[in-house]
Amino acid sequence: MFNYNPMNPLTLEATATQLSELTDIHDVEPLNDSDYNCLAEVRDVLKKHGRQERFGVTLLHKHFDLASDEVLVEYTDVASRVQTIKPEKKGSALLNTIETNWILGDGDPKSSLACVRYCANNVHGNHDLFHK
Repeated sequence: MFNYNPMNPLTLEATATQLSELTDIHDVEPLNDSDYNCLAEVRDVLKKHGRQERFGVTLLHKHFDLASDEVLVEYTDVASRVQTIKPEKKGSALLNTIETNWILGDGDPKSSLACVRYCANNVHGNHDLFHK
């Protein structure tokens, strides 16, 4: 389902096709009463594994399609309190990043997890003042 590289098991990328299958933000149904039981169960599983402070939940959606050689990268300017997410070409753009958002698919946990967004570090490995 997702690209899994056994030589680097921490690098899991969703393909542009998989991301294009996400629902457009204009068509996504907002959080509603039918979601609360599911979210409570997710919370309970995270709590059971001591991961409530590490993982959360996001509403999967897209604003635009990505090219097959692109991924989304988040840049942060702490001083200005601005975050920017933009498409970058795969490869060198990911050398100094950390995966921050994933899609959870069916099957083996390693092969069914796909990163959909990365957070960029500056040359010192910090997030502050990276993007101006």
